Amino acid sequence: MKEAFLHYIWQYQLFDAENLRTTSNELLTVVSAGLLNRDAGPDFKGAVVRIGNITWAGDVEVHVRSSDWYRHHHQHDEKYKMVALHVVYEHDREVERLPGELFPTLELKGLIQEGMYEQYLRLTSALEVIPCHSFLQGISLLMIRGQMETVLMERLLRKQSQVRETVGQCRGDWQEALYRCLARGFGLKANADAFELMAKSLPYKVIARHSASALQVQSLVFGQAGMLEVQEGDDYYRQLKSEYDYLRYKYQLVPIEMHHWNLLRLRPQNFPCVRLSQFGRLLHEIPDLWGELTVNTSMSYWWRRFSVSADDYWATHYHFNKPTSRHSTAVGEMTISLLFINVIVPLLFAYRKFRGEDELLEDTLSMLEEIPFEDNRITRGLVDAGFPCEHAADSQALIELYDTYCRPRQCLDCAIGDCIVKSSVINKKENYEK
Repeated sequence: MKEAFLHYIWQYQLFDAENLRTTSNELLTVVSAGLLNRDAGPDFKGAVVRIGNITWAGDVEVHVRSSDWYRHHHQHDEKYKMVALHVVYEHDREVERLPGELFPTLELKGLIQEGMYEQYLRLTSALEVIPCHSFLQGISLLMIRGQMETVLMERLLRKQSQVRETVGQCRGDWQEALYRCLARGFGLKANADAFELMAKSLPYKVIARHSASALQVQSLVFGQAGMLEVQEGDDYYRQLKSEYDYLRYKYQLVPIEMHHWNLLRLRPQNFPCVRLSQFGRLLHEIPDLWGELTVNTSMSYWWRRFSVSADDYWATHYHFNKPTSRHSTAVGEMTISLLFINVIVPLLFAYRKFRGEDELLEDTLSMLEEIPFEDNRITRGLVDAGFPCEHAADSQALIELYDTYCRPRQCLDCAIGDCIVKSSVINKKENYEK
């Protein structure tokens, strides 16, 4: 017997609750099971139980065996002084609240509906990466969609706290927060940290003052990235350096060091110089990006706006002063998708929540429905199991479902897993009635 299963049984009261009695044969009525506590201390807080003629308000601790109380040293822990009821699967020894006073204990053995624990074990012990893979055909699409909507909201709420932290670092400036997060997004995984450091060293207000000049924006971005420190170079390099040297002195800027940049094992289109130029071009072409995003959530519009190209120089270069054959420098659809999925939608969601504009959240979430489904190892596994795969809202939900519930085998906290476990009882009842 696993304790997590007993938490589930107690939380949803999935046992025969008629004529309950404690191990001391006192009549027991559960008025409220309490709230599951995921922090240190008793398993359920704020429970209300009636034992005999006395109603107790306190906590509930759940164990597989009564003796676990002593094995876990709860008798010495002040956090357990408010426990009103000890719930166990097997009562193997008495537990004293005070010397000579026994703890009220409920033994669940024999009260749990037959088949539930076996179904739980079959589900959580499944060899498939997705535990419910072989059970999913018996679950309605409505149930699956409902759980996907729930976990998508959980994902965005979790990211909201990260966004609020960034906004706090920017002293409440959402434009600056967008600028920093967008920079990190352009760096992808390999150079996200370097891009963010560059953005932190170059306040957006400086960019905004020079946004009308593509050359000056590019010089600021490359200069603060530490890539204009060499004295000699070709014409384009010298143009950028000349502009940067002036602006660096004017604003007392300090560039980051080159060692922050990862230049190895990258696809050519992801080389830092190309990404930096694309980023600079976007800042030049959409100087009030945050203002536009808060009034326009049409992805068809943003696909066009974000499809910028690096400066012409980078069509024949991947690094300064090293010519190559001609290649495309446009921001690809996959990059645009990732920027909106990982940066812009979470920022807009957090902003709407911050301002209490819940009526506009639907428009923000609809942006994900206009972005293609993400095809990766995680989403492929869930699609193979039978989950929907229409757009990025689905793929984001599936990634959260996998990370939060499937991989750690937290099936009992998932509505789908809950349905599967309970279905064993329903099936047994239907077979019995037949």
